[in-house]
Amino acid sequence: MVDIHNHILFGIDDGAKNTEEALEMARTAAANGITDIIATPHHKIGVYENYGPKIIELTDQVNNLIRSHQIPVTVHPSQEIRIYGDVIADLKTGKALPLMKDAPYVLIELPTQEVPVYTEQLFTNMALEGYVPVIAHPERNSELQKNPNKLASLIELGALCQVTAGVVVGRLGDYSQSVAQQMMKHKMIHFVASDAHNVTGRNFFMDECYEYIEGQYGIDQVNYYKENARKVLNGEKIRYVSPLEVQAGHLERQKKKKKFLGLF
Repeated sequence: MVDIHNHILFGIDDGAKNTEEALEMARTAAANGITDIIATPHHKIGVYENYGPKIIELTDQVNNLIRSHQIPVTVHPSQEIRIYGDVIADLKTGKALPLMKDAPYVLIELPTQEVPVYTEQLFTNMALEGYVPVIAHPERNSELQKNPNKLASLIELGALCQVTAGVVVGRLGDYSQSVAQQMMKHKMIHFVASDAHNVTGRNFFMDECYEYIEGQYGIDQVNYYKENARKVLNGEKIRYVSPLEVQAGHLERQKKKKKFLGLF
């Protein structure tokens, strides 16, 4: 199993604080059946500016540490890039990293509250340059929660989307979970990833998530997400699937219903 979004690199963002926490995360990943972790420390968000060469060097250190403890997990260097206008230029110089070297996939994080006005133009330009933006956890973006069809329009421009395992199983709130489920039902999600920061509150939940997805949507959906993550690792093309339109107001009505039932 491949985890394409993870904060296992220690001491550079709000993920693992030290080598002990990084090792514990690697052990937990192995216990979840994960063989490959794409390390995605935050980049261009607040105090975190983690450029490519620094990440590559630290990834080598973490892999040496993991091997010395005989944990069957390999870590690959990348970033969770907070969207910004010069990302294409930085990808070309190595300041910004794709999810895998020589592969087109780039993990892009949107601000929590909005989708910037230049997002569609940037994604169009990325596609013209051969890059595929992978939107991190769209189910937690306020604008996309209110208008998931906005996400569908970004997918039509060539973007792919990654849902967080902990959200799918309800570890980060009922409303985010309901949005994630709606996005999965409407073919707006292409990957499941842990976005793990530690082994406590921001744990992996990958096994639990895939069991849940199999129960709700069937084994074919599980295989689709797993195969797509493996294709990222191998730099292979992911088949386009057109998203389905969401009926206007559906999620808002669902939220109000939950409040009426006393779930909030």
